[in-house]
Amino acid sequence: MVHNIVTNRTSFRPRPTRLFHPAEQPEVVFPIQSVQIDWDRLIAKRALVLRTIDTMPVYLLKPEVVALLDEEKHPTYRLIMDLMWTTGARISEVLALTPASFIDDGYDFGVILKTLKHHPGRPKKASLQRFPKRYVPINDYLLEDRIRSYLHTGHFKKTQRIFPMVRQTVNRHIHAVVERVGGAPFSISCHTFRHSFVIHLLLHGRPLKIIAQLLGHSSIESTEIYTNVLTVDGGHFLEGVDFH
Repeated sequence: MVHNIVTNRTSFRPRPTRLFHPAEQPEVVFPIQSVQIDWDRLIAKRALVLRTIDTMPVYLLKPEVVALLDEEKHPTYRLIMDLMWTTGARISEVLALTPASFIDDGYDFGVILKTLKHHPGRPKKASLQRFPKRYVPINDYLLEDRIRSYLHTGHFKKTQRIFPMVRQTVNRHIHAVVERVGGAPFSISCHTFRHSFVIHLLLHGRPLKIIAQLLGHSSIESTEIYTNVLTVDGGHFLEGVDFH
C-alpha cells in the first residue's frame, strides 16, 4: 500500500485571518513537497530493524497509530495520545501541560514543552522549574480544535495541569486499547509514541538536527539511532547494481 503524502502547507485549511495582523503566505516552503511511503513494506521490515539493531527502540508507523487513535473513544486519553504522537513529547511533559502551555501568535499554533526526563509518578514542581523549555508547532487543525474545546469545557485555571493523572494510568489505558485491537507483537507504552514521532519525521525527510531540537535532545547523537530505519532496508540501495 503506497500513499502519496503532500506536505505543502497550502494544502491545509488556512488559519483565520486576523484583523490587525493578517497572515501572509510564505514565499518559500520546505523543499520536500511530497513523498511516497509504502507502509506495508515498512511494517514488514520493522521486525528486521528491531532484530538487527540492538539499541533501536520499538516504534509504530502511521497506519498503526491512526488505528489506535480511532479505537480510543475517551476524549482525555485520546488527546494525550494525540499530543505524544504529533509533538514527540514524553508522557511526563504532557502531564505537566497547563492552558498557558499552548501558544497562538496569530500565525501559528503550538505548545511549549518543559523538557522533563523520565521519572516515576507525577512531575514535581522543582523539576518543572529546573528543565529547559522547547516549542513544538501543531499544524493539525483538527487537533488544534480539539485542544481548544478541551480547554474551554474543562474551565481550567491558567497554571492548572489539564491532565491530573500519573504515567502508569496512561500506560494501563494504552495497553487496554492495544488489546481491543487484537494485541501487538511487542509492548506498546507512552514512550512508543515519542519514538514513532521521530520515525515519522525521518520518513518525510526532515533534518535530523531539527528533529533533535523538537525532541529536546541535548545531543544529536541521541537522535541518530533512529536513522537505522532508513538504512536497514538494503534492497533499495542495491537496486540497479548487477553482480553477474
